[in-house]
Amino acid sequence: MKLRPTFGRIERTRFHGSFGVFDRVFRPRFEHRLRRVLRDHQVKLIHTIPLTYDIVPVTRVAAQLKIPYFLNIQDDIVCAAFGGHVLMGQKVAALSNAWRNAKGVFVISDEIGQEYSRRYGVREYQIVTDGLTSVAKAPKSRPDRSLRVYFMGIFHNSYRANLRALLDALKIIRSQHPDWDISVTCRSHSIYCPLEPDDVPVKVLPFAPDESVVDVDMLAADLLYQPMPFEEYAANFGRFSMSTKMVTYLGSGLPILYHGPEDAAACKLLTSHHAAAVCTTLDAQTIAKQLTEAVSNRESIVNHALQLARTRFMLADQQRRFWQPLIAAL
Repeated sequence: MKLRPTFGRIERTRFHGSFGVFDRVFRPRFEHRLRRVLRDHQVKLIHTIPLTYDIVPVTRVAAQLKIPYFLNIQDDIVCAAFGGHVLMGQKVAALSNAWRNAKGVFVISDEIGQEYSRRYGVREYQIVTDGLTSVAKAPKSRPDRSLRVYFMGIFHNSYRANLRALLDALKIIRSQHPDWDISVTCRSHSIYCPLEPDDVPVKVLPFAPDESVVDVDMLAADLLYQPMPFEEYAANFGRFSMSTKMVTYLGSGLPILYHGPEDAAACKLLTSHHAAAVCTTLDAQTIAKQLTEAVSNRESIVNHALQLARTRFMLADQQRRFWQPLIAAL
């Protein structure tokens, strides 16, 4: 059930925030429909992900009908509002109230749980992320003199500087090791990075229709690339979020190259468990050195990644942490 009609592609431009005024216009109608649905279906518990203005009417109606609710914090609400929102004050006020009064709270990372406790009041929370149904038994064997880098998922515009620096680093490695097989594959539909004539081969593939396609892709990969933006405007995105891509990478049996700020939640986790090659600069010479070291240390990196996947990111464990408090609240 949508709060209001959308206006197509224009809402994905820098004018996005201005359309937020329509959220207030359509809110009364949405609240009326939501009350009717909740009553008709005798709903006893609500689970909501507070990223949009929906947090305002949903928590208002829940309070009116005295229905308890759980919050699921997956991104910082301020960072998630690309282009801002004319009613951001209402969104933050509603989230602050919901944080204190929710029956329970799930968070994507400990970092965002701590930050929201600082902003809106200290409270308990459960960390729930994506999960894996299986994990590679051991590091996958890879040919010598091969550095085929693989990225999958949405390639955000903010990753452009990362990819440019990586490609420059790969050119340096190619000059040092002309007999190596070096390439980049991005299963991301598109990339926002102009390519240069002397870059290593770069292949851009459409989004995968299912996970089996990515599994096949990884059979021809040596290193999995996880960029996080360095730009200041996207700082909170990395600082608090935990990437779905990272969870998939951890269980693959291939080494991960994390490339982004050192204060990001993913960087802290991977560094503390020695589960990735970690690069926190855009300097091509430094990246080239760290990539070369990652190739020689790949077995150790992957073994630590697999251990982290088994202890922190199995789907059964995530489901248990999610469902137990909900069932107990019914």
